[in-house]
Amino acid sequence: MLKKFIAASLAAGIFFTTNLLTLEAAEVSNEKKAVKVVQTAGRERLGDFAPEFARYNDDILFGEVWSRNDILSLHDRSIVTISALVGSGILDSSLKFHIENAKKNGVTRAEMVEIITQLGFYAGWPKAWAVFPMAKEVYGGDDFVIPENEGEFQKQTAGRDRLGDFAPDFAHYNDDILFGEVWSRNNILSLHDRSIVTVSALIGAGIFTSALKSHINNAKNHGVTKAEMVEIITQLAFYTGWPKAWAAFGFAKEVYND
Repeated sequence: MLKKFIAASLAAGIFFTTNLLTLEAAEVSNEKKAVKVVQTAGRERLGDFAPEFARYNDDILFGEVWSRNDILSLHDRSIVTISALVGSGILDSSLKFHIENAKKNGVTRAEMVEIITQLGFYAGWPKAWAVFPMAKEVYGGDDFVIPENEGEFQKQTAGRDRLGDFAPDFAHYNDDILFGEVWSRNNILSLHDRSIVTVSALIGAGIFTSALKSHINNAKNHGVTKAEMVEIITQLAFYTGWPKAWAAFGFAKEVYND
C-alpha cells in the first residue's frame, strides 16, 4: 500500500509540475512580440533627392518607432497618427494612407466612425466632415458591427460646475453629450483608446493648457501605461513636430511621476 501511495504521489507531482510548466510556457507565448515594420516609400520617392530624410522615414520612423509595437500596438499607433494628423489639420492623401493602414492594423469600421466622431468634438466639426469621405472610401463595404453590451456611463459635471450659469447650453453639451453619450460608447471604442484619440488630437492642435494635462491624467486612469504614453508622444514627435513632443512630455512626466 505504501509503495502504491508513493507511486501515486510521484505521479501527481509529475502531473502538477508538467501542468505548471505548460502554464508557464503559455504565459511566455502570450507575451507581446514586436513585428518589424518594413517601409520603402522614403527611398522610392525621395531617395535621390533627400536621402537622409528617406533614411529617417524608412529606417527610424517605421523601422524603429512603428516597430516597437510590443509596447504600443500597431492598432493604437494608427489611432495616434490619424488623431494627430486631423488635430493638425492634415487632411490630404497622407491621412487617407494612414486610414488604410489603420484598417490593415485592425481598426474596425465601428471604431473608425467613433474615432472621427470624437475628433469632431476635439479637433472641430469641419475636420470631421473632411475625414469621413476618406473613411467611407476605405471602409465603405465593411460590415458595421456594434457590440450588444452597453458601454459604461461617463458622468461629467465640469460643464455645469464651471459654466452652468454663464453658458448653460454649452455646459449641457459638454456634460450630457460629449461625456454622457460619446465617451460613454466605450463598448465600441474603449476608454483607453478614446484617451489616445483625445491626447493625440490636442497635441496635434498645439493645445498645451491644463486641458492636455487633464486628458493625460484621464489616460493614466483609463489604463494607458507610462510606457505607452512615452511611445505615443515619441511617435507624435515625428507627426506633429519635436517642440510639441517636448511640451507634452513636460505634462506626462508630472502625471506619471505622481
